[in-house]
Amino acid sequence: MEDFGIIVACCASDYLFAKGCCASIRHFLGDVPLALLIDGTFPVDSMEKAYGVKVVNRLNISNKVLRERSFGWGKTKMIGFWESPWKHFMMLDADTMVWGNVLKYANFKDYDMIIDRPCYSYTDKDVAKFFFDIQGVEQHFPDFDWQKYRNNYYCTGAFFGTRDIFTLDEYVEILDFTEKHPEIFKYGEMGFLNFMIFRAVQQGRIKVGQEDLQLLVPDFEQQEIRKRFPMETSGPILEDETATAIHWCGPKPTLATSKVYADPMSFFRRKYLSEAEGLTGLPAELSLQLEDFQRFLNVYKGKLRRRLAASKK
Repeated sequence: MEDFGIIVACCASDYLFAKGCCASIRHFLGDVPLALLIDGTFPVDSMEKAYGVKVVNRLNISNKVLRERSFGWGKTKMIGFWESPWKHFMMLDADTMVWGNVLKYANFKDYDMIIDRPCYSYTDKDVAKFFFDIQGVEQHFPDFDWQKYRNNYYCTGAFFGTRDIFTLDEYVEILDFTEKHPEIFKYGEMGFLNFMIFRAVQQGRIKVGQEDLQLLVPDFEQQEIRKRFPMETSGPILEDETATAIHWCGPKPTLATSKVYADPMSFFRRKYLSEAEGLTGLPAELSLQLEDFQRFLNVYKGKLRRRLAASKK
């Protein structure tokens, strides 16, 4: 594809998984152009050198509104719609990895976006939990027929998009609205991005295709995940033409976890250390354990800050 690349959004606390994600991209997709969309400041020199990634951060965002208002959980990925290095892109959360040729879903000839196709229907309770407060949307956006698209809403951890399909003014209106009404749209950008997408579809402004391009790990039993994504010491075992983005959107795939099947991510984290930093064996294992411990500290500190902030209200 021309003018296309993959963007991995990350911050300091999930950069350890972004390394594995990028290693999986190189393994399955070769030299497809790569970018890191970074919230924060931390060194990524080894990634740039090993995988030739572009870096998008506060220092090189040209638009002041995006630079000042679109970094942080639930907003960083939105920057890609206006400042992606490529016209067409695939956006991935850091806690994902690709398995197989996911680029077969990138049908930009017919669509402006290609998003995941949910494998189940949503009740009103599901919509209200994962996407938006129904009464709030009906009150503030009465022209939006949310019912029409209720079973199309998706987890925004993986999708294909096109730059500038939304106006920046529309996004600013959403930012202003979420600041005034933080209780209406759920889970960061997941609620309001689904709203923006399907409102634009309803108005005939964009065309959206849906494919089975993402697997949400919490939706399946661990044993089923193991069977679907078998691993050997030498790497993934591709038994068919399965192509998907594995998304650990619940418990994270740290090295020693027993909560989820983490072998694919662990393999690619090790692969990154070997290819980018020349670490194998015991030094690599110690490095991975240190990354996991640092992540634990960052998550704990974040929770503590939020509790302190809540106690002052």
